Amino acid sequence: MNGAGTRLGVGTYFRLGGETVEVVEFVSLATGMEVVLKDGRDRLARMSLRELLTSDRAELIHDRSGPSSTDDEGLVAPCHR
Repeated sequence: MNGAGTRLGVGTYFRLGGETVEVVEFVSLATGMEVVLKDGRDRLARMSLRELLTSDRAELIHDRSGPSSTDDEGLVAPCHR
């Protein structure tokens, strides 16, 4: 999976095994963190966060709503020291 620097939280989308899923909840267990995923048919599934982040079957779907390097205007103010 690629996507270092991308926010992971409720509302994040992945392609997992050819299907689009949404993270709808995080669960903290004694054995580690798990995520609850919802597919396009509103079915829920739970898997370990580690498995989701390291699986070859999982691909992050980037949120395109934020600033991009292809934006026409500069969005960052210069740093003055």
